[in-house]
Amino acid sequence: MPEAVRARIGGAARPGKTLLTSLSIFLALACTASCSQVKKPVLPADTLVVYSPHELDIVRFVTAEFRSRSKRDIRVVQGGTGGLLARLKEESAAPQASVFWGGGAESLQANTDLFEPIPAQADSGRSWSPFTVLPMVIVWNARLVPAERAPRSWKDAMDPWFAGLVAFADPTVSGSAYTILRTVEEALVRDGLAPDRAGADAAFARALKGRSMRESALVARAVASGESLVGFTYESSAAEIMAAGSDLRVVYPSDGTSAVPDGVALVRGAPTRDEALEFIDFVLGADVAKVMAGRFGRRPALGLSPTPQGLPELSSIAIAPYDIDEASRDKAATLARFAAAMKAAAGE
Repeated sequence: MPEAVRARIGGAARPGKTLLTSLSIFLALACTASCSQVKKPVLPADTLVVYSPHELDIVRFVTAEFRSRSKRDIRVVQGGTGGLLARLKEESAAPQASVFWGGGAESLQANTDLFEPIPAQADSGRSWSPFTVLPMVIVWNARLVPAERAPRSWKDAMDPWFAGLVAFADPTVSGSAYTILRTVEEALVRDGLAPDRAGADAAFARALKGRSMRESALVARAVASGESLVGFTYESSAAEIMAAGSDLRVVYPSDGTSAVPDGVALVRGAPTRDEALEFIDFVLGADVAKVMAGRFGRRPALGLSPTPQGLPELSSIAIAPYDIDEASRDKAATLARFAAAMKAAAGE
């Protein structure tokens, strides 16, 4: 147990379940036959290349099933949403990938010039299609956090008692972390904890003590292991760990959270366009929707599957208004403002 956690909770923790985080992190970062991280893979001309920030387990399962059904050759390059979009921009004159699968709606909306409308979704007015809906949640460690201190809102999680022991991913890398950042800003202003977004960023950065994690998949694991006391992440990453058995608990913030979709998009100038459209149709279909809900605890955006077992109906969650277009337009300014707040908090 980190000394900072031990000092905060006043000694030894209550007995509880543990999580093999080292193994989990290794598996999450490992590369398999369906996942290539070579910068410019030398592949047959008809190989479908997909850029995706999705977790390894999702990528493995879906691509294996697609390969089996279609007999297509497919390779996936994994990474953070921000890094993969930056790479797509660098390659825009001669795209290497044909599909971008994953990433928050704001990140996709802010980069519409990189994509072309999917024919089946052309009447939506978007250049991407929603894949799953991701409510953002607070997670906390029930073994280490006394029940009376358990956070119930974003405002609660800003309590100085948690300062420096709040897990959160870098929003310049993670699309879901950017969604959470915007959600927290709005909540803190609504709750009167900050006068404006800049003030909310300062309060948030102080809770983090200027530190963030390199990817969103690590947040719930850090809290489950006791490395952090609370964390901000997306619902399905926490649900997966809880299903495996841990001291992790999930809270849908009472002061309102967001439930923004991630998406899938056809890359403009896709080198394997036909294969790309076939893959997009597959991931948006009923079979994948059922797997997302039943195996991965994700809520399919197109309503092709019921709410995953064990999760509340969206209608029972306090969902706050969230303007995707505004969040996409303001992304650069928001990230710059938050980076300045983090730098200041790290120096305190």
